[in-house]
Amino acid sequence: MDSRRSFLLRSAGLALASRLKAQQPFDSLPAGVWKNARRNGLIMIHRETPSELFSHAQIAAPGEPGDPLVVAGQVFAPDGRTPAAGVTVYAYNTDAEGYYGANRIEYPPRIYGWMKSGAAGRFELRTVYPGHYPNMRVPAHVHFELWGGGYPIQWAEAVQFAGDSYLTKEMLAEDDRRGQFRTVREVRGGRCEYQMRLGTASNYSAG
Repeated sequence: MDSRRSFLLRSAGLALASRLKAQQPFDSLPAGVWKNARRNGLIMIHRETPSELFSHAQIAAPGEPGDPLVVAGQVFAPDGRTPAAGVTVYAYNTDAEGYYGANRIEYPPRIYGWMKSGAAGRFELRTVYPGHYPNMRVPAHVHFELWGGGYPIQWAEAVQFAGDSYLTKEMLAEDDRRGQFRTVREVRGGRCEYQMRLGTASNYSAG
């Protein structure tokens, strides 16, 4: 009886491990990409991905200082028209003072979380309005990494916010050319909408 119970427990454990491993896209990336993990942002992704994901997530803990922010997102296939369902969306941002890690360290981020896009490619995250990097003129933003649903792991352009004092005319002109997929978004009532388009290949670089 004990041996059968042990066998069943081992089998269940292996099945769970297999499901978790199947959800991880990281092993498919070339070794050279991992050597450049600090520059290309992979160092900011927490692992492992939870086994159960929803289309909405609260990525800032209750009581986190800062103004509440909701990002209502939608993921599209590479054609820019077809909503992409079942895509894992990993998001992270700085705290209200502009720091990612605990005790003001650079990484890993402490405000982060995962979602999975729904049937219409939609997801929603609740966080706090990110602060500017200290001593840098970089617009406030929220980062996104995408994978699954038939697509390889890739980073998406970070969402930025209209009216940010660090947005230059050149940045705005370049962003305007993105049309539907522009990254600078209006925040109304603490909420903004953001659409992103998947690529057919990973855009992580080893260089």
